[in-house]
Amino acid sequence: MMKTILVVDDAPMIRELLKSVLEAEGFKVLEAADGEEAIRICQNATIDLSIIDIFLPKKGGLQVMGELIKADSSHKFIAISGGEAFNPESIVELAKVYDVVDTFTKPIDTRKLLQSVNNALKD
Repeated sequence: MMKTILVVDDAPMIRELLKSVLEAEGFKVLEAADGEEAIRICQNATIDLSIIDIFLPKKGGLQVMGELIKADSSHKFIAISGGEAFNPESIVELAKVYDVVDTFTKPIDTRKLLQSVNNALKD
């Protein structure tokens, strides 16, 4: 069964990078450039995991996660941020509230990201 991953980031380069890395691993990848688009996509498709930039136009990443969790409590997330230092406490809070499997700062270590995705989607 092919797993579907939603990549939400307002930077096209990041979406392209993640898409190519994930597709090479055999995942189906959907993309959204902002929070509203992400929510629309999730209403119309079954998403196994979302990789979401915390800082997004139109709707912040945390808000998006909140809405997606409400719609599907089993939704899994990996959070990415543009390197505004994530402090460890906020990550712990994030993980508690949104079941975030991992957090990455840009530039993203794609090898670690893949490991994280594969761990999260292991049946």
